[in-house]
Amino acid sequence: MNVLEYLSQKKQDLHVHKHPFAQSAANFKYAYCFGLAVLVYGYKEQLPITIDTFSSILNDIHLDLEQQKKLPLQVKNHFDLKISEVFHLLDTKPKQYCFLADLYRLSFFGLISPTYCHDIIEGYSQVFNFSPAEHTFIKEFSTLGYQTANELKKRTLSVYDTKLDQAITLYENFKASGYYVSTSILEYIYPSFSLTNEIHDLKLNDGSIQRYESNLKIQGKIEISNCSTLVLDHAYIKIKGSFSVTNGKIIIRNSILDVEECVNDFLIYIEDTPAIRIENSTINCHNKCGFLNQKSGQLKLQNSTISNTSKDCCVYFEGNSAEISQSHFLSCKNGAVFNNAKKELFIGSCEFQDCSNIHGGAIHCRSIADTTIYNCKFDNCHAQYIGGAIYFVNLKYGQNVLHCDFSNCTPTDSVVFNSYHQKGYKDLAEES
Repeated sequence: MNVLEYLSQKKQDLHVHKHPFAQSAANFKYAYCFGLAVLVYGYKEQLPITIDTFSSILNDIHLDLEQQKKLPLQVKNHFDLKISEVFHLLDTKPKQYCFLADLYRLSFFGLISPTYCHDIIEGYSQVFNFSPAEHTFIKEFSTLGYQTANELKKRTLSVYDTKLDQAITLYENFKASGYYVSTSILEYIYPSFSLTNEIHDLKLNDGSIQRYESNLKIQGKIEISNCSTLVLDHAYIKIKGSFSVTNGKIIIRNSILDVEECVNDFLIYIEDTPAIRIENSTINCHNKCGFLNQKSGQLKLQNSTISNTSKDCCVYFEGNSAEISQSHFLSCKNGAVFNNAKKELFIGSCEFQDCSNIHGGAIHCRSIADTTIYNCKFDNCHAQYIGGAIYFVNLKYGQNVLHCDFSNCTPTDSVVFNSYHQKGYKDLAEES
């Protein structure tokens, strides 16, 4: 699989239509589905289309098949015992909003008694202590989402656009009334729902936490300071600018960043920070810049893909300690990781493809702190002089390269240079 194919697949993976609580604990998912099953199996007759819709929800939330089979009898024989667990575990607004939307989704498919559906939904709403505004919003937003799904099947796009406008207005009014629903839940109820925010030269310096969970366009410089925090969660971001963090924090998770322009050598520059977290995200720098320059604190980078970096290396780390795991570095000019950590660096279960540098095509270590590179794959990485994949400036105890695979990395006589402890080394090119 080449770089473009991999990125395309990764982007699709991040946008798989699934339930917002698919990753929750098994006992919560069963209680959630039992609550829905009351609507499906509590009435004496069910329509096949209702059962099909319910099965779709069960699969979206990843409920174990054996637990799915238990639901009809559990509703019939153990209702009093199980329903209290439903109310105990659905204890937050996000859970309750999503649950009510799923109830409406089931009711749209015409159970035998509309009155029964209404009574069940009304009963849950009262237990959750929903205000009239909350109940009305979930009902109307769910209705628009259901109608839009049908209109898209008929390809009546003009009606689809009208419904989207109505949904945006509905949510903006709901938010203006003091309520909040996360983007992941809104998009689950209405899969094509999208809000695009635009930011121009933001200075976040009041100690607050600023969160973005939708489509975002950034123009200019984002400055985070004075113990403030920027959170990008389930966001799709197009940026013409850069981030600067001084005595603040930035958290990036479940997001996609596309760099359109960057005047600096790095997209993100960080100093005087306790910790930085980047998780489950895809960053494409489009050869406009390196990704991250961190001067202090801790870095935790996991389950992410960073590609097409230039001007400088992808990650330049001079902080205290870093953990980089289960991540992919693709087409990183000037190297993927430059390590000058003050304490320790761990890189585990990562893949480096098409990375190049003067010394150390993928990883260049200048730090005298302990460094462990474990279970990683290096493919087509090249150094101009020494260390086709990995280069240690200093030969010292505590530098470990363990159980890593190398394929087509050059120079072949120094794929790994100056490693003190090397175990499980496998050069796939030599084997073939």
